[in-house]
Amino acid sequence: MTHQPRARQKAIRILAALFCAAIALSACTPTTENPMNRSGSPSDPATVKAQVEELKQALADLHAFKVETQKVIGPQAWADKGTRNSACTTSDGKDGVNYIVLSQTMENLDLEPSVNVVKAFWESKGFTTRTETNPLDPGLIRLYADENGGHLVSFTANIKGSGLEMDSACVAGDQNAIYKELYPEIYGLPSGSSASPSTK
Repeated sequence: MTHQPRARQKAIRILAALFCAAIALSACTPTTENPMNRSGSPSDPATVKAQVEELKQALADLHAFKVETQKVIGPQAWADKGTRNSACTTSDGKDGVNYIVLSQTMENLDLEPSVNVVKAFWESKGFTTRTETNPLDPGLIRLYADENGGHLVSFTANIKGSGLEMDSACVAGDQNAIYKELYPEIYGLPSGSSASPSTK
């Protein structure tokens, strides 16, 4: 009777050792499901090049939309104050990269009419909008708009100067890999055939 529990304990120890060995082996064994080893993964050169081209097209689309918006506001002179990249998240939750463009005019605007005409224009393009005012700053009206999976834009109408901040569509991909392809000179890499947009 005393030998049976010992035999069970020995069997349990052996099974536990085999189980741990199986876990250790599986942890060291590469699988074909590793996304970094599959063609078409974020690190795949052809995929990264395609993502960079998609990002450049998103910037071109954003500039065109910005110009349309400025024309709707009126004949004021606008100056781009900066174009930069940023990390973003796509509508389906993937990490990616987009462009952000800042544009400003120092010319006087009729604040409420300008906001209303931009609001109507953006809504005609499928955006959802909301307007904010500040009782402590009656010379300031902010209009925000977003489009699922696409642009995020805002218009600030101010008696001290008005501005547009516009985010391009988010392009899914590995941020570091995209930046290396987009700005090889920053990483000390030879420049490719595609020109890098300015981030200034």
